[in-house]
Amino acid sequence: MMDSTSSPQVDSTLRQAQSSPQKVSIVSLGCSKNLVDSELILGSLKNAGYEISSEKEADLIVVNTCGFIADAKKESINTIIELSQYKHHGNCKKLIVTGCLVERYADELKRELPEVDAFWGTGDLLKIGEILGMKKIKKIYKSTPGTLYDPDSPRVLTTLPHTAYVKVSEGCSRTCSFCIIPKLRGLMKSRPADSIVGEVRNLANLGVKEINLIAQDMTSYGRDIGTNLENLLRELVKVDGIKWMRLLYCYPWGFTDSLVRLIAEEEKILNYIDMPLQHINDRILKLMDRGTTSARIRNIIDKLRKEIPNLTLRTTFIAGFPSETEEEFKELLDFVEDMRFERAGAFKYSQEEGTKAGEMPHQIPDEVKEERYERLLEVQSEVSLNKNRTLIGTIHEGFIEGTENGNYIARIPSQAPEVDGVTYISGSPKTLPPDSYPRSQRNKRLKVGDLVKVSITDADIYDLFGKVVS
Repeated sequence: MMDSTSSPQVDSTLRQAQSSPQKVSIVSLGCSKNLVDSELILGSLKNAGYEISSEKEADLIVVNTCGFIADAKKESINTIIELSQYKHHGNCKKLIVTGCLVERYADELKRELPEVDAFWGTGDLLKIGEILGMKKIKKIYKSTPGTLYDPDSPRVLTTLPHTAYVKVSEGCSRTCSFCIIPKLRGLMKSRPADSIVGEVRNLANLGVKEINLIAQDMTSYGRDIGTNLENLLRELVKVDGIKWMRLLYCYPWGFTDSLVRLIAEEEKILNYIDMPLQHINDRILKLMDRGTTSARIRNIIDKLRKEIPNLTLRTTFIAGFPSETEEEFKELLDFVEDMRFERAGAFKYSQEEGTKAGEMPHQIPDEVKEERYERLLEVQSEVSLNKNRTLIGTIHEGFIEGTENGNYIARIPSQAPEVDGVTYISGSPKTLPPDSYPRSQRNKRLKVGDLVKVSITDADIYDLFGKVVS
């Protein structure tokens, strides 16, 4: 935590904030890695005396932006403009914009958005509370990209109380030709294992039961500091109180035999792997600089499915990469249909300045990208529906996440927060027969974070439906 005796400036800032508390609201855009940054920003500001509030009541509004692809940049700009209205129709006195969009376009944003008081990149986010407490602040704050943190870093969780994201590394050292992340976040920097274990212990003490481990390149964790993901997981599973542990954003070539066995055998590590593949055609994979081949990808999938029982495999593909032919796209469609991924998302290729692919010839027209994107989603929708229907009649543990129209909403292990569907539980304790839910819960409502057993009774493309069983 920030030491209030570290400097006269910090002492002055804290005394001023404590005597007349300022209110802050933050809007976090983009991925879960960005969400962790937003939680660190909130922690820094809370430490400096700010109170967390709604946008309408906030004296300070922070927009933590995404700048990965065109759609994300557009959403970020629209959000900034929308929230700037609170400077005229609310209490907002300062509007701060942070994150990847600032790291890419700070000077342009400063010129085009005069209503913003300061622009802050992706680095040194833990200092934001201290700096904003000063009488005069700079218009642009940029330092070494990416923010690492430790177990004692101030952080305000914005997820449901039973679940949290833990960032194990920052940045990426891959050279994928379509990706701007290394320029926005820097090369991969892994957190020490004891720092991550300490954070997970702290979260468990707060009541967190599900840990979602995140990184831009999960399976490369530790290579820069002399360790690896397997060693980290063997320490994390020892933490009492954690029920589920999930791996997100895994590159396919990092799955050693011993890591696969650990995932298969360790009860706390969910049989769920998020492994973005992007394409399957060898020529396109080479243009993407993915460092692998179609045959190798297929072998990895076969190994994972053979060794890990009931595996949920999530992946992502890009439609309309420069020079992609109809035949090469058809190869991708056939692959998606044949592999029958439990979860698969898609992006239309976004031509990004500063990337190798952005300068490639034979860019695909927008209407062709859109058409291929829709066809890809159509194929995966059919696969997802059939996969979900195979779960009818099975029983799974699930966390209660809320209610909707009087019914419970839950998530089972094959459903990652935010990116996957949910499980709707028909009826509430007032309408369910007494033997439909655990004896310990029979005279009271279930609450968010309760872990119950759910029998799946129906399914659609995205969501499942079920009932609680004892």
